[in-house]
Amino acid sequence: MRVRILLVALVAAVGLLVPAPTGAAPGGHVVPCSRGLVALTFDDGPSATVTPRLVRLLKRLDVPATFFMVGSRVASAPDTARLVERSGFAIGNHTWLHTDLTTQTNAQIKHAIRSTHRAMVDAGLHPTDFVRPPYGAVDDRVRRVLDGLGYTTVLWTIDSRDWTGLSPRQIDRGVLGAVHPHRTNVVLQHDGVTNSPATLRALPGEIATLRSRGYCFAELDAQGDPTPPTPTVTVHPDRSRIHEGERVRLTVRLDQPTTRRTTVHTAAGTVRIPAGERVTHLWFRAPQDRTDEKVEDVTVYDHTVVHVVDDDPRPVVGLRDATVTASPLLPVSASFDVRLDRQRDRPMPVVVHTGAGRIQVVVPAHATRAVGSVTVPVGSPRDRVRHVALRADGATATLTVRPPKQTYAEAMHDLFGRVDWPRPVVGSLF
Repeated sequence: MRVRILLVALVAAVGLLVPAPTGAAPGGHVVPCSRGLVALTFDDGPSATVTPRLVRLLKRLDVPATFFMVGSRVASAPDTARLVERSGFAIGNHTWLHTDLTTQTNAQIKHAIRSTHRAMVDAGLHPTDFVRPPYGAVDDRVRRVLDGLGYTTVLWTIDSRDWTGLSPRQIDRGVLGAVHPHRTNVVLQHDGVTNSPATLRALPGEIATLRSRGYCFAELDAQGDPTPPTPTVTVHPDRSRIHEGERVRLTVRLDQPTTRRTTVHTAAGTVRIPAGERVTHLWFRAPQDRTDEKVEDVTVYDHTVVHVVDDDPRPVVGLRDATVTASPLLPVSASFDVRLDRQRDRPMPVVVHTGAGRIQVVVPAHATRAVGSVTVPVGSPRDRVRHVALRADGATATLTVRPPKQTYAEAMHDLFGRVDWPRPVVGSLF
């Protein structure tokens, strides 16, 4: 049997990997899906009396199936054909009048297939590219014609012989005796023959027994082979809100068992769920850092989010002493450093108090330093050294203002030569 690797991916993916050991689990319980796959197929419909009952049964038992329909019957019962598709089942081509294709010319074969496809489309269906030659009658010539039309020929490995008039018990026993572990098990049954009611009665027991023996029911892949079920993965945390450094248990759940070990990649690590199992657990630990942060949403799998609450205190503010020399000509800007003892994930405004008012300095996100400035007025060499106190969040520093080394006239002379310039008014810093 050709088994393909399937992936279920988001922030994370699911892989169907190495086959797990088969057999009974501890206590004698057979692990679901551990013995292989069974694909159910039904031919010769749709039947307005049998097919709706069959669809309801398969849906109730959650069993996939493929219906190979006869074109003339689709044209006669389009509502029933639509019911099959809308119930989630695949539809294949079974020719227009159930004719042995090996007795037909190439043109007749093409007409039988195309007419059936057209009837399906006219009925509002979206058929697959599967074709099943009536009676399984196919030779190299017929196969080439079907291949040329873009169809995949799908036969069977188990004939229930329900079309011969067998009782439900005989049909059931015949199918169960022919299904073998880890082989290609494609079962042929009928919903459009006289004895189809017997098939309908045989199915519940047939399905229940195969499941109890460790088989999964499968759809057909693009090549017409049974394909392992692709489970949908969900991950749920025990708690949706934790603090930095804390752990939360994640429950990883598959919506259905599968025939291969399933690997699930999450933000907390990788877990592997054995064949047939559906649930496992792992722990997610919230990262611990020294950055002051708002509540962080951590996506642990797909759309599953854990809210991580920061436990770091607000950064401690520090100020650094600064010195500036006043100018006799123009006001100057005096710079000073504002420092944080740790980073923050967003900008942090720091209000610095001076003798003349308040100055706001913004430390950028993920930074620990910013530069503030105050304006120092024009000075005179006769001024004394002044010390200005800077305060912010309990931190203090001193801005030392030194008087200029030149007088106004000397500074102007250096710039423009000897000219009698009006003297500026010397103001106070704070």
